Amino acid sequence: MGLSIISIIASTLLVSTSPVVKRRFRFKFVSYCNRAVLQWMKITCGVTFEINGLHHIPKNQPLVVACNHQSDWETFFLLTIGLPVSTVLKRELLYIPFFGWALAMLNPIAIDRKRKTNALKQLSQQGCERLNAGISVVIFPEGTRCPPGALGPCTKGAAMLAHQAGVPILPIVQNSGHLSSPRKWLKPAGKIEVRIGQPISADVPTKEMHAQMVSWMTENLSKIS
Repeated sequence: MGLSIISIIASTLLVSTSPVVKRRFRFKFVSYCNRAVLQWMKITCGVTFEINGLHHIPKNQPLVVACNHQSDWETFFLLTIGLPVSTVLKRELLYIPFFGWALAMLNPIAIDRKRKTNALKQLSQQGCERLNAGISVVIFPEGTRCPPGALGPCTKGAAMLAHQAGVPILPIVQNSGHLSSPRKWLKPAGKIEVRIGQPISADVPTKEMHAQMVSWMTENLSKIS
């Protein structure tokens, strides 16, 4: 209920003010709303979280943020870590009333996963545009939500974009799936652990960037799972 109320209020304000409000202010507003959602989950459900590695987030540096995907929790969390971001997501999400409308106001990279060739071209073009404008790009390398536990198969999109744009990859893992299942309204109380790794340099080939990202995410996810 709390999430629905916050989503309706936020999306209505964003849509009505978008013609006159710049993107950075829209993003700040959504960031505050997402913090409110996380706080609401803490108060009503007892869902807390602990972050290790915040010092790895560079200031004034756009990155490709690569995070594992287990639930809806991280979609809120990743907009609160202090980086202006554009999220790579499936186009269908923009059609969800209120929630999707709010997402659209943040200029995400909305791809059609059924057209893989066009999706890669879109990720490359729009991703580089965002990064060159100083906006980080959030990618879920697994491509979809995966059950709690081991890291799912990861595409090379994050490494491809990071290498092409000449920016680092910021790897993140979290274990929200055991508490914040997207298919359940009730969330059991507990703590979500988040780990943020050192940025992976774009000075190495795409294949090596991808291998370093997968290796770090696999190792650290196993430690918190």
